[in-house]
Amino acid sequence: MNSHHHRSTLCPVCKSCVLITRLVFLILGTALILSAIPVQAQSEVGRQTYAIPAGTLKSVLVSFGQANGVMISYTESEIAGKRSSGVNGSFTVPEALNILLTDTGLEASKRVEGGFTLRPQTPAITGQTLPLMTVSTSADNLKQGTAEEGYRVSNISGIGLWGERSLRDTPYSMSVVPSDLIENVNAQDLGQIFKMTPLTQASVVQNYTGVPQVIIRGFQSNNPIYDGIPTASATGTAVSVIEVDRVEILSGTSGFLYGGGRVGGAVNYVTKSPTSVPLRTLTFGNYGGTQFYGHTDVGGKFDERGRFGYRVNLLYQGGDTAIGEPVEQKVANAVLDWHITDTLYADVKYTYIDYKKHATQPGFYGMADRYTIDSSKRYSPKWTTNNRESHKVYTSLRWDPNKHFTLRGAFFYQDTWMNVDQAYFFDQGNRNFTQGFLKVDNERLENYGGYIYLDTRFSTFDIDHMLTLGYSSTFHRQYSRADYSAYHENPDSLPLSALKHVPEPDWDVFRTAPRLPIHDSRQNNIQIGDTITFNSQWSAMVGLNYATIISETSAAHFLGAAEYEKSKLTPTVSLIYKPVAALTTYATYMESLESGAAVGSRYTNRGEILPPLVSKQYEIGMKYDINPNFLLSTALFRIEKANQYSDLATPIPTYVQDGLQVHNGVELVLTGKITDNLTIMGGGTLMDISVEKANNPALEGKKPTNASSRMGKIYAEYALPWIEGLSLTGGIYYTGERYANAANTDKMPGYTLYDLGARYMTRMFDKSLVVRLNATNITGKNYWLASDSLGVPRMIAFSASMMF
Repeated sequence: MNSHHHRSTLCPVCKSCVLITRLVFLILGTALILSAIPVQAQSEVGRQTYAIPAGTLKSVLVSFGQANGVMISYTESEIAGKRSSGVNGSFTVPEALNILLTDTGLEASKRVEGGFTLRPQTPAITGQTLPLMTVSTSADNLKQGTAEEGYRVSNISGIGLWGERSLRDTPYSMSVVPSDLIENVNAQDLGQIFKMTPLTQASVVQNYTGVPQVIIRGFQSNNPIYDGIPTASATGTAVSVIEVDRVEILSGTSGFLYGGGRVGGAVNYVTKSPTSVPLRTLTFGNYGGTQFYGHTDVGGKFDERGRFGYRVNLLYQGGDTAIGEPVEQKVANAVLDWHITDTLYADVKYTYIDYKKHATQPGFYGMADRYTIDSSKRYSPKWTTNNRESHKVYTSLRWDPNKHFTLRGAFFYQDTWMNVDQAYFFDQGNRNFTQGFLKVDNERLENYGGYIYLDTRFSTFDIDHMLTLGYSSTFHRQYSRADYSAYHENPDSLPLSALKHVPEPDWDVFRTAPRLPIHDSRQNNIQIGDTITFNSQWSAMVGLNYATIISETSAAHFLGAAEYEKSKLTPTVSLIYKPVAALTTYATYMESLESGAAVGSRYTNRGEILPPLVSKQYEIGMKYDINPNFLLSTALFRIEKANQYSDLATPIPTYVQDGLQVHNGVELVLTGKITDNLTIMGGGTLMDISVEKANNPALEGKKPTNASSRMGKIYAEYALPWIEGLSLTGGIYYTGERYANAANTDKMPGYTLYDLGARYMTRMFDKSLVVRLNATNITGKNYWLASDSLGVPRMIAFSASMMF
């Protein structure tokens, strides 16, 4: 079916998406024109006269924010018991903030999305005390997690119904990957990021979704979160690296925070926002092979007071991958924000992704000898495809009517069309394979999501509270129509060398197949949480989530219709103790309601929805600021979850539930600058994982599939002191052995990957220039990302970015 016919059959919602697309491209053109406005016209707000008397730090900050409309984020524990001498006179915003924070032990950090965040004051480093805040004309210096800060992020954007807060005082194991690191390693997709981070296994970027299938604490976490809004399904939720400002990785069960699923952890993709100062960056590069690309990033403010902001990112990529897979990608991302009043903020974001890839690597099943596969070779025929076209719209609102209340809300919508021809190869021994081919023709998928939270601040005697009431909902719908998909099996056993020459099946034979089902998934959460501050050392976070999951499919021509609706009250409680200012310890308990798997088309019970599950997690942890730009985090945990797996039967497996997965483990994460010249991000995970209480005695004590019990990773950068602007980079990433089947008869060996790179910063034509070179998997190691998915071959990527 051609694309013209595809568009002519769009429903009214899709037609509106086309209209939105046209409007957004008009916005893009307008923003690019406005990017030519002189820098002086977009400068920071000028001097203002203040007359704010001394008082508690909280009351002074509220008065300051109301006086100039500047948003200041902080945690109650950070300002508890502190006083300010106020500020009187005529000052710029940064100057006034410096004055009112004098002797509080805090400093203000400017946020890329506007406003400021308070954090512990930076002490003397080289015999000189740094100023409380340095205001720079470089947009990169006005955001957290810069390379100069060792990629250390002080505050997270929010987690579940808990709003923005200090990373160190968050009672969960977390790791944050900022945009500077994503850019500096020339990441083509987010799979590169999860290979590097200590809390995650190297992940498969699934052909159908475009998002990584992240494994955290031995569990797969598929459904992403966008700007704090969870999705009900990964399918149809394509994401691009150019729209991401940071990746916030929560290690551990997140049921109270985000509702159903994500037992091992959750991934929040925080998208880019307008910059407070002008940003003009143009990048040209190569992702490996002949995949050349161009990317522009433009941001700033429309007005002198900084109330109207914009950000535009555009990408074009084309060429062949390192193994000869033709790729073409076009991405457009546009953001507008508006400080409507001194207390009211809103934004709207839009992303368009058009991704086409041919000859994508196949899935391998029933492997008798995994060493026969070479990941540096292509095995699929060129007619296999992976095409996605996606429109995403976000909007958020924040209202701070007074110091006691904050109202936060957000909404997300994504509409995706997919065309996929996927190959599956089944090992018959003697290095011969039979083949299966799945065709998905113009499948449409919609994802909706949103939340609304009300924060209330009050005190009972000497105990401070921030009580949050909220509701969140996420919905996924899969549309189908006649001749939407077909599956063809070729019983001819062929050698590896012949597989890429297999001709395309005659799909017309299958076009009389009955209509495939429409599948709906919904998750609703009614939440209440209280952040309780007893004193400067002790605090607690407690909450309840009444979670409901609804799943329905009308698979009449498979196994009959299947549906269920289940609700459960899932609690959480965290106790936080800070023996000294730089050290936070915590203990956390959390439960999660999880939707049973919706069985895919590659199984005998396709269309079936397995029963819902309840998981539990116990965790104790510690976070310590070794220095202002170096954070150590460690955690001990235990997770209990029902076991779901493929029995890997041939020629077609069945997806089943049996037993309880128990994962006990310890994690360690180090992030930041050890010295002025040396930055590291490293750590590891050790786990004891097994299946218990299985009805099938053969499963008792077995290891869950695709989960490694050992990981150790380190990424490092060293700025050469004798060559100004030159940094050497590199990483070593170890993943231990895993099992490909529930019976543990197919063991995938462990592997170690090595990366090397360099970055050089200089000036050309009086403009900033950054040149980056990265070589990944430099030894050409053959390895398996998952039981059916090959690893990434050796690749060399490079880029050059210039400010204009």
